[in-house]
Amino acid sequence: MADWKDQEAKNQTIFREMNEWTMEESHAGAGEGTERTMATYLCECGDERCTAPIQLTRVEYEAVRAYPTRFALALNHENPEIDSLVAENERFVTIEKSFGEAARIARATNPRR
Repeated sequence: MADWKDQEAKNQTIFREMNEWTMEESHAGAGEGTERTMATYLCECGDERCTAPIQLTRVEYEAVRAYPTRFALALNHENPEIDSLVAENERFVTIEKSFGEAARIARATNPRR
């Protein structure tokens, strides 16, 4: 049976995949000014029951997604046992899976490989 840390990492990659689809759909054919427009994404925390919405601009989302081991989470949804806090603002936090199996899972399932 998989370790709970691995399961949380897998849950996060599922939410990331859903957000990738959301980003593609919401920005398909969009014109100028989309970089500053807020879009609603799902929290990419490891809780499979979480449905917390988070607001990010396309530029913010792309900054998180520039690294395959980083995820955007709702405030206070990070798990200090397995998540390294990279950045925080009033709308969301950015965390990183920086080592171990969780980081490997995040890299291996990166939809932008």
